[in-house]
Amino acid sequence: MKAGPTVPRSSAPTCGLGGGSGGRVGTSGPWPSPKTLISIIIPVLNEARVLAGTLAGLPVAPDVEVILVDGGSTDSTWEQAGSFSYVHRLKSPRGRGRQMNAGARLARGEVLVFLHADTLLTAAHLKAIRQAAADPQFAAGAFELSLTPPSAALKLIAWGANWRSRVFGLPYGDQVLILRRALFFTLGGFAHRPPEDLDLVIRLKRLARLRLLTPPVASSGRRWREHGYCYTTLRHWLLLARHLAERTFTHRWPAQGEVEQESL
Repeated sequence: MKAGPTVPRSSAPTCGLGGGSGGRVGTSGPWPSPKTLISIIIPVLNEARVLAGTLAGLPVAPDVEVILVDGGSTDSTWEQAGSFSYVHRLKSPRGRGRQMNAGARLARGEVLVFLHADTLLTAAHLKAIRQAAADPQFAAGAFELSLTPPSAALKLIAWGANWRSRVFGLPYGDQVLILRRALFFTLGGFAHRPPEDLDLVIRLKRLARLRLLTPPVASSGRRWREHGYCYTTLRHWLLLARHLAERTFTHRWPAQGEVEQESL
């Protein structure tokens, strides 16, 4: 892998609320030791319905820090996160890509794990991440996917997502993207507009092999249940086709992400 730009190493920020959309990033919560190996970064916006279950299921360990990045929730998301003592809360401008970039810049781990608020990461998944990180050849990865609640339709959709990931190497963000810190900043992090997860995966494939890990993570099938199985699946494939066409025939998607534009 070619040498990348200097990787940011933030000092511990002053705790307290701040920022919000358009302002300086604000932080609150306990800040773990600089020796932390794995940083779990969770972007959120009005996720009070599912957040408590996700945070309660996270393994608490000395080599793990959890950073929740709120893009301006108007429900009880921020307060719920504050009830978990091991969660470091951060406020940033709205936008999943912006929020994940902000979390990555403050993270101290050598491995960055980007987790959606409706996806469960358990001790078994943390073990798989540790095992992968112990391999010097590992640079990036994601998990196989399962969708909940289990139903024939969601099982078929998850099978399609796993097939896409294995054959084309294109996992989406709900499969928990995992990157070594140096690779993430070499790539410039996430773009500020969607599909920020797919864009990052396509860019990283030029520099590293993405490894698919097991066991599958359980992610909520709420989008399909709320908007329809066929509509949501077709929309995802059309967004994929559109993104690939834009990368091929336009200059809308640069070679670098936009993490360096974040202001902390």
